[in-house]
Amino acid sequence: MTEVLSVKIDKDMVKIIEEVAREEGTEKSPAARKLLALGAKQWRMEKAIGLVVAGKASVWKASEIAGVSLREFLEVLNGRKIPWVKVSPEDLEEEIRRVKREAT
Repeated sequence: MTEVLSVKIDKDMVKIIEEVAREEGTEKSPAARKLLALGAKQWRMEKAIGLVVAGKASVWKASEIAGVSLREFLEVLNGRKIPWVKVSPEDLEEEIRRVKREAT
């Protein structure tokens, strides 16, 4: 299902849309839809990353928000050097003690 949406855009954006249309051999409307889709995808990714950084979403939920697989989302986080494993110092110390006990 499609819907007509009327928006005002500045001249610089019109130039970009025209450039994309020329390069892809298409009209301005498909070029604008393509750019809008790319921007929406990027916006969802940034929103999802922000939720993970703020501790408001798991990486699994954030990958769903971003509209990508968990693996792809983790690759983005790793590429940006954003830690996604949250372990408190206390939990880490307890795990070290547990492993030492099991090793003896």
